[in-house]
Amino acid sequence: MMMGLIGRKIGMTEIFDESGKQIPVTVIRVGPCTVLEVKNKDSHGYNAIKLGFEELKEKKLNSPKRGYFDSLNIKLKEQNKDINIAPKAVVREFRVNDNELSMEVGQDLDVSIFENIKYVDIIGKSKGRGFTGMVKRFNAKRGKMTHGSKFHRGLGGTAMREQPGRVYPFKKMPGHYGNEQVTVQNLEVIKLIKDENIILVKGAVPGGKNNLVLVKKSVKKLENK
Repeated sequence: MMMGLIGRKIGMTEIFDESGKQIPVTVIRVGPCTVLEVKNKDSHGYNAIKLGFEELKEKKLNSPKRGYFDSLNIKLKEQNKDINIAPKAVVREFRVNDNELSMEVGQDLDVSIFENIKYVDIIGKSKGRGFTGMVKRFNAKRGKMTHGSKFHRGLGGTAMREQPGRVYPFKKMPGHYGNEQVTVQNLEVIKLIKDENIILVKGAVPGGKNNLVLVKKSVKKLENK
């Protein structure tokens, strides 16, 4: 079984189980992903599989990516393989175990690889919120709103006296909030729709609609092992 696939978040909805209980789910379209490279310990020092997702239009193809896919297709021709891999918009690498190196270059992987998986980890980018204050960024406590208080959503103290005479690094202050990589672990797989490469997972997933996500087998849940 592959460690993961690349997909896009479609949005959130709700479904009901057999007992009528409401379950909030996130709808994710994963794959199909094309195997671009298979790396092993002998050739690269580690085991990994590189996947490509979504075909890239010719006018958006830059020189480095064009060169990569041209060299990839040349290697396939040298190996007498009648395969021509189209350029992909998204390329990601997944670490795998020794028993997961059975994939072949050019093979397409879809949502069916999660058929026997109960829990997944999902990696995505959180929604960007721009420049925000202390209260919103770090969930800080406000000051009094009445009785003559002039400290409502202020920062508070930032440094000390003459010594050290500076603001310590990593002091919580206003700044850019969001648009960071977030990993949510142990999300339960509710349903697979194989015809449309859709996976429904219980709960929320980082990012907004159409956000790029990586769906991987959970590393902590014993049910997956």
